[in-house]
Amino acid sequence: MKLYLKSIWMFIKCELEYRASFILSTVASILSSFFSFLSVIILINKFGAIKGWTLSEILLVLGIAGFGHSAIEMFCRGLDHFHLEVKRGLLDQILVRPRNITFQVLCSNFQTSKCGRVVENIIILIYAIVTLGVEWNLYKIIILSLMIIGTLIIFFSVLLLKASFSFWTIEGMEAMNIISDGGRELASYPIDIYKKWFADIFTYIIPFGCVNYYPLLCLLQKPEAKWWYGLLPLTTFIFMAISFKVWDYGLKSYKSTGS
Repeated sequence: MKLYLKSIWMFIKCELEYRASFILSTVASILSSFFSFLSVIILINKFGAIKGWTLSEILLVLGIAGFGHSAIEMFCRGLDHFHLEVKRGLLDQILVRPRNITFQVLCSNFQTSKCGRVVENIIILIYAIVTLGVEWNLYKIIILSLMIIGTLIIFFSVLLLKASFSFWTIEGMEAMNIISDGGRELASYPIDIYKKWFADIFTYIIPFGCVNYYPLLCLLQKPEAKWWYGLLPLTTFIFMAISFKVWDYGLKSYKSTGS
């Protein structure tokens, strides 16, 4: 952990060498997230609710998804750029070092400009919590915590899967962005607003529904909620375990470029 923090500090100092670039990147990142927030405000003001979901309820989901995605993008950027390491033959250098390979990949990049988006989504999340009108108790605090942790795990696992596919192909990475970036947009709304077949894919295969919809029903004490819905974010650990299995298999099957 100490080495990882030193690596992060090094990236921060490097980016601050070009302050204008850093400021512009941070502002662009914040505006991107802000427009998602603004679109929700406009929709709610026009229609009153989205399939029965109020502004505060949607903002809670939006804040959790935005925070999870931006935090993982900031701290795990090395996974997102891993295909470039493979393409350039730099993975060979990583493999011969006496350090954990996954740890080295995580330390290889850090996107400081995402910090603005992280803070912005924390503010949205706090606003949603304050205005939600929920009578908070220990169980509901645990559910909310599991929703946040589960979202972080899903986005990390998706990035890990994306990096894993680099062992077999480095030309189709844009297709994986549909899941990583598209997943952020999908997870920004309760999953029941989508078609059932589509919602099923992102519940039983990529478990976004297990962190943003079913626990939310339990948190809000909706009539259709079951008590165990609040524990469904724990299923993301299974998804992460599968992602690590694919990653480990890719490492074992990797063949050096010889460069």
